[in-house]
Amino acid sequence: MTITVGAAPASWGVEPGGTKNPPWPYVMDEARAAGYKTIDLGPLGYFPTDPARLKSELAKRDLTIISGYLFEPLHDPSRKAEVLQNTRDVCRLLQGIGCRRLVAMDWLSDARAPTAGRSADARRLTPAEWKAMIAFIAEIARVATEEFDMRPSLHAHAGTFIEFEDELDRAMNDLPESVIGLCVDTGHTVYAGFDPVAVIRRYGARLRHLHFKDVDPAVLKKVIAGKVGFMDAVGMRVFCPLGAGAVDFPGVRDALAAAGYDGWATIEQDVDPESNSPFTEDARRSIEFLRSAGIAS
Repeated sequence: MTITVGAAPASWGVEPGGTKNPPWPYVMDEARAAGYKTIDLGPLGYFPTDPARLKSELAKRDLTIISGYLFEPLHDPSRKAEVLQNTRDVCRLLQGIGCRRLVAMDWLSDARAPTAGRSADARRLTPAEWKAMIAFIAEIARVATEEFDMRPSLHAHAGTFIEFEDELDRAMNDLPESVIGLCVDTGHTVYAGFDPVAVIRRYGARLRHLHFKDVDPAVLKKVIAGKVGFMDAVGMRVFCPLGAGAVDFPGVRDALAAAGYDGWATIEQDVDPESNSPFTEDARRSIEFLRSAGIAS
């Protein structure tokens, strides 16, 4: 099993539209210093959007882009024109630098972010709303695939309308593998109360990307008991360096090997950019852990 593992700007507190995001050259430099040779694109517009300039800046640091993402209101088809334009913009940039991996996630809505991790309390989409969202995701995937030759995957994200195990299963059932694959996030699955090992075993053939993330079980217990919303939980450091939390990484490794996964993964540790977190040291600890666990080379 050979998995290429990259860093994520999110591990240095970079957020879409964030006013406290650190400068992008710093994040590139720190990712390289932490031992990475590839990094996620992050939110569109954070790194340079001219492909030639982006490739030049990456080359200076011996880096490449491992993947890009869409973090958009997939549950709101009224935003279709805007989201499809963003899809084309992200895909065009990825295509221009030779990357084909695109991860699609629903946006953190006011209706779901406050109940992240608490299935019984979460507002669910009506059948009509769900059907509209699935059609919207399929259209985004077709744009990515047919117009830009991308390999899109769907990510179940805490605090969104595709979060819990039943929602992920329903989405995988309603969206054919020929339309979109799957990106399993090990931390978000545990946050949402289900097992990433079981998900990988169930959908191994659909894996196109992975997000390696870990969850501090003591903090998560406080978050769930206190009914803390997702962004506040991030500020409490619910996510921790890989190997220091609740995720069964030996089980993840074995499930990936059984699935024959030989692809790509991004290490993410969602953090508050204004915290005193040791961002670069945590990123270094995480990739070194994956190497010691036989998951990354």
